[in-house]
Order: sequence, then structure tokens, then C-alpha cells
Amino acid sequence: MRKRSGRPPRFAAVPNETVDDAISLDLEALGLLTVVLRHQDGFEITLPEIAEKYGYGRDSLAGSWGMLQVARYVVRVKIQWHDNNKWATEVVVYDTPATEDEIRELLASIAQEPNVRTAKLEPPTKTAQERAAKHAARVEAKQEAASKRRKLDFEVPCQAANTGRGRGSLDAGGRRGSGGTAPAAPAAPPRKSAVPKKSAPRREPGRRLTQAEAAAVKKVETAFPPELKLPSYRPPVLRDAILEALDSRSADVLIERVKRRWWDHGYAEAALPDGKGIGSPVGVAVALVRPSTDCPEPMCEDGIVLDHGTPCRSCGQRKEDRKRPVPEQRGELSGEDQSEGVPARRRWKCRSCQLPGRPGCEAPDDGLCGPCREEEQEVAAAAAAARERLAQAEARREELARWEWTEMVGQAYREHAEREETAAQEHALREAQEEKRLREAEEQRRLREQIARENPELLAYSQTR
Repeated sequence: MRKRSGRPPRFAAVPNETVDDAISLDLEALGLLTVVLRHQDGFEITLPEIAEKYGYGRDSLAGSWGMLQVARYVVRVKIQWHDNNKWATEVVVYDTPATEDEIRELLASIAQEPNVRTAKLEPPTKTAQERAAKHAARVEAKQEAASKRRKLDFEVPCQAANTGRGRGSLDAGGRRGSGGTAPAAPAAPPRKSAVPKKSAPRREPGRRLTQAEAAAVKKVETAFPPELKLPSYRPPVLRDAILEALDSRSADVLIERVKRRWWDHGYAEAALPDGKGIGSPVGVAVALVRPSTDCPEPMCEDGIVLDHGTPCRSCGQRKEDRKRPVPEQRGELSGEDQSEGVPARRRWKCRSCQLPGRPGCEAPDDGLCGPCREEEQEVAAAAAAARERLAQAEARREELARWEWTEMVGQAYREHAEREETAAQEHALREAQEEKRLREAEEQRRLREQIARENPELLAYSQTR
């Protein structure tokens, strides 16, 4: 078959849209198209020669050739000549799929050439159409599965980050730790004379950081220990907490704060392989960096005054207040009952946030307060939903793998059956030819014997005996 260019020759290149056409072409078909586009007009194309040159099998290239024909990158035209009424096949190659108008113009131009009687389009075989349809379905299924995996991989870390922003998230002192962290003991309520600090004004959502702010935030982020396993992106709640802390402290002070609280608040112990674990990494990171609101002293840094490095008196007074006996109205028995040997009944503490329960209330069986119980239920529900989505995605991947394996085995069986059928046809043809040869030889022998009987005088002139 002879190649005919579908468009005026420009250069031996493949357009990007053709390279990206994974639905219609596989890599082998794309390579074959590139090889065919490389040749000039009038080149005699034979698949066996191309297969031998590039080390491929002829049957494999025949399948790729069918895919090109189905996608109309290759158009086969059968031409009947006037002089001998014989048919010839010409191949028209396009660097992008041929349109209906281009095919009509092609057939009309060939029909107007001299010595051409008829020109018609040769459609692709049924096998080529089936193979192209299966390839397209397989690629679309893989793309859909990959899209679902990317969506799932994006949703799971987002849900983990959102869990740390809900009710019960960690505060600056680590009192709202979730998922079994080991925060420090709760501080006593501030005295009446204590004046709470004013929080920094809330920043506009989506506002871009200045160069100095971005550098300071990045410097503080390097202090977070790798055991915390923060997400790769920067959650807005963590960014706002760092910026709020930078309003009153330098980046170096915040780095020391993060390192100190990581050990003092028990997070390092909880992050160990045999520890309780950290439920919300983002919430813990916020607790490590957020400024404390318990002490009225503006220069107090976790019990140490930064100006002269001495212990904070207000924090020391709070520690003394926590050591005092709990009053009777807070759930402790009176002194008269204690003198009789009755043990004092103190308020229970939540095992998660370590905050005391309400006076006169019994400790619940799970040891959690209401907000912590609700948070734990939400986390469990989110984890169950994530596990279900992961299981569905894994089931889909397994189904795709089984389908691909079944398709590959079926294709192998079909190719084997085709080879067996071709071999059987060739064997039958050889047997028919051998049988014909034997019949002709027998007929020649019979004729020679008949001539010898009827004309014995000719034996003397015969060259054979």
C-alpha cells in the first residue's frame, strides 16, 4: 500500500492534542503514527517492515494500525483503475483526526485523478473497533478512579484539620487536647484584679502576607517537631495563631515557646509509639504557639517574666491557690464529716481536657465531659466515614485490576485462537495443494500407460521407460 499525505507536508512533528489523546491512542499506536508521519508521500508502507525495524510483532502493530484507523488518524482508500479494473489501496495519514468534510474532499479529489474509475473508503474491521472501544473504556475508568483517589486524598487531611478547629480544640495552655494528649494541669481562675489581655484584631480572610510576615511565620513553623505530623499545607487557623503571637513576641521567643511546651505539656510523651497519641495535630500546634491568657502580666512567658528572667508572681500565686483545700460548695465534705473519718469527695476531672466537672455530679463511665464526648464522637464518625471511603476506593481499584486481568487473559485467548485458525487454514491449503499435485501426477501416469498400450511403436522413440 502507498502512503498519500492527508494535508500539505509541513514538518515531521506530532501536535500536542494528538499526544494527549489517550482515549483513542495507546503508546504503541502513537509511536506507529509518528513513524508513518515521518515518511514522505509515495512511500510504500508495510507493517512487517516497520515491525522488523523497531522490534515489534506484526500482529501487535496490526492492532495499533486498527486503532489509528478507528480514530481516523489513518484513512484507507480503495481505488479501482480504468485500464485493468484492478483495485489498489492507498493510506492517507493525518496528524489529527480527519473530519467528515476532509474525507469527502479527499474522495472527490482522488476520483478526479486520471485513470481512476472508483474511489471508496475502506472502514476499519470489527476487531479494530472492539479493541478501540475497550481501550477507551479502560482509560476512562482509570481516569475516573484516579480522580476519586485525588478527591479522597484531599478530603481526609481537610477533615483532620477541621477537627482541630471545632468545639473542644486546644487552647493556648493545652487544656482542650483531643485524642488522648497529655496536657498540663488546668490553671486556677484569674483573680478579680486580673485584667484579661486584649486579643489582636482578626485578620481579613484570604489576605496575602507581607514579606516580613511570611518570613516570620515560616521561621516559627520550622520549630514544630516532625513527630507532630502537620499537613503539607498551612491551615488558616495555625497561620492566624502564629500571626497573633507575633504581635507581642519575636519569632525567636515563639520558637523557644514551642520547644518548651512540647515537653512541658506532655505532647512529646503522647507522640511516642507507645504513648496516647495526638488526636488533632493542628490543634496541638495552635496550643504550642498561642499566647497564654491566664496571667495579667504582659511580659510573662509561661511563668517567667522576660524583662528580668525572674518567676512571675501572679503565676506563683495561682499555683498556691490551686494547692488550697477545695471549698465545701465545690463538692468536698465539711470539716466535721472529715473529723469522723469520712474521706473527702472531690470533683472529677475530664480525662481529655482535665477540666473539673460540675459540683455534685457523678463522674460518667467514659470519664469525658459533654464537649469532649461530642468531639470524640465527631472524630470517630469522621474516621469511620474516611475508612468507608478508603474501603470503597480500594474495592474499586481491585475491581479494575480484576477487569484488566480478565481482559488481558481474554485477549491472549483470542490471539491464540486467531493464530490456531490461521495455522489450520494454511495446513488445509497445503494439504489441498499436495492432493492436487498427486492427482495430476496420477493422471499423467495413466495417460502415458494408455498411449503405450495403444501405440506400442512409439515406445522406441520415447525418452522415458
